[in-house]
Amino acid sequence: MKAVIFDLGHTLIDYYHDWAGPEERIVSRLYSLATDTGGRTQEPEFRRSVLATLEGNRDLKLQDMLEIPLERVLDRIFSSAGCRVDEGLIQEGMELFYEALKEDRRLVPGTLEMLQRVRDRGCSIGLISDVAWGLPSEYPLRDMKHFRLETYFDDMIFSSDIGLRKPNPRMFKMAMFNLGADRNESMYIGNSLQADVKGAKSVGMKAVLKKSGYFQPDDSIVPDHTVDDWKELDELL
Repeated sequence: MKAVIFDLGHTLIDYYHDWAGPEERIVSRLYSLATDTGGRTQEPEFRRSVLATLEGNRDLKLQDMLEIPLERVLDRIFSSAGCRVDEGLIQEGMELFYEALKEDRRLVPGTLEMLQRVRDRGCSIGLISDVAWGLPSEYPLRDMKHFRLETYFDDMIFSSDIGLRKPNPRMFKMAMFNLGADRNESMYIGNSLQADVKGAKSVGMKAVLKKSGYFQPDDSIVPDHTVDDWKELDELL
């Protein structure tokens, strides 16, 4: 393989497997922030509106394969609540989302060693990541630096930088182009059948499913290979 390209969340770094609890906490913190900046909406109405917005955005992203930037979402949330909206308020809101994300994050065992083995084989290493809630790419980059991952990557594509979300085939084509590899020389590894495997196979890449606790089955999508422990990847390269 000339190019080995990875997903980030639940593939290299594990996060929450159930997002309902974190989002409830985020909404409570957003409401406190809103009331401190002139918001007039009552908490039950605010909570219903924000949770409905987040759920609706998830559906739109799945349908359109396009990213919805969190900055735009927060601007709408705070404006609707009657807040005094400025860049500082939007930034504070984004930090609340990120702080919730950090509450349960851990490096998937063996990841650093696996990336070094891929590098030692002379492969280029890429990343395609759908960023949680449409956060700017600076936030997943913080996580990558925290776990000392960023130095292994020759190219990184984040949904919030390019406005697309997997399984949009343009993201996978872009990754191959950036790494100078064609589809027969490229492998993609991720934990999602719907986003990762489907996207990779749509452009003719070898698609590898990384087993994860965050998984939605779909018998219509079949990976070329499945790995549980990272050592199993070695024989596929």
